Amino acid sequence: MGRDLDDAVLAATNRSIAANQGLVNIVALSFQCANLPNLDTFTRTDGMCVLFKKEGNIWKEVGKTEVIMDNLDPQWVKNFEVAYHFEKREYYKVVVYDIDDFNNLNNFDGHDLVGGVEFAIHEVVTAVNQTLEKHLECDERAVR
Repeated sequence: MGRDLDDAVLAATNRSIAANQGLVNIVALSFQCANLPNLDTFTRTDGMCVLFKKEGNIWKEVGKTEVIMDNLDPQWVKNFEVAYHFEKREYYKVVVYDIDDFNNLNNFDGHDLVGGVEFAIHEVVTAVNQTLEKHLECDERAVR
C-alpha cells in the first residue's frame, strides 16, 4: 500500500518524468504588475505580457497574455505552463507592452515598451509561496 501511495503522490506532483531528461515538473507562471506608468494620453495603459525563454543565445517567444485595458495594476488571467528541469538552469524573460495597435499584437515595435525582467525558473520555484517579485527594467536594451 505504501509504495502505491508514493507512486500516486509522485505522479500527482510531477506531471512529466522522462528518463533521459531527469526529473521534470510543470510550473504555471502567471503575472501581475503594480503602479505601471501611464503611457496613454487620454486613458490608462493597456498592458500585455509577452513571455520568452532563452534557448542558447536566442530569446524565443513562449506566448502572450490577454490585453488588460486602462489599468495600471493589471493581473493577467492567462498563465503559462512551462517545464522545470530540476538540474538545469533555465532562463525566462517577461516584457510588458502598452498596446497601441490592437489589430497587430505581434508588432512589438508598434507598441510602447513598459519594461521587462529576466528570471531563472528556479527563482520562482524556490521563492516564498512560489511568488517572485521583481521590478521591471525600463531600459530597452534589457528587454530586447
